[in-house]
Amino acid sequence: MAQLTRRGFTKALATAGATTALAGLQVPGANDRVRLGFIGLGNRGDQVLDGFLEHRDAEVVAICDLYQPYLDYASRKIGTNPGLFKDYRRLLDIKDLDAVVICTPDHWHALQTVHACQSGKDVYVEKPLSLRVAEGRKMVESANRHRRVTQVGLMRRSSPFCKSAVDLIRSGGIGKVTSIRCFHIENEGKNILDAQGRLSL
Repeated sequence: MAQLTRRGFTKALATAGATTALAGLQVPGANDRVRLGFIGLGNRGDQVLDGFLEHRDAEVVAICDLYQPYLDYASRKIGTNPGLFKDYRRLLDIKDLDAVVICTPDHWHALQTVHACQSGKDVYVEKPLSLRVAEGRKMVESANRHRRVTQVGLMRRSSPFCKSAVDLIRSGGIGKVTSIRCFHIENEGKNILDAQGRLSL
């Protein structure tokens, strides 16, 4: 397989979720595809999976989640009978896996990224990078030591609409900012269709 560059990997990730310009092109051969494993298929994992499935040069060959309905739903969406795992370490044991996508709860990001780098896999990990600065440093050290391509899901901060908003605020376009309110929505569920086609959690 041709050497995957940091720029090429980042470019693919930055466009995840967008309509791909490659839709009309010929499907790449097996040696031109990045073989991916997904770890975590809940709300955000399902969204990120949709983004990667848009890319014909990405092949999702293995998925991992503790919750069986998520595995079943993602497997049907992928449509190519990926390997199903409950233990991410078994997914990382796959020798011909090029990279993993980590969309687990935040407290798992550091350990799973370090283990993925140690097993020779490139990594896309969702935000936040880690819960603590020390964890983030260990992740970076592992990526450097094992010469892995890594990316954290913070592309929105470099998106044109965010840059425009920042420029507007910094230029005084909304006046003097004196208060900011932030929200974090927890316990986001995903509806899954049961065998009879009814929605169930």
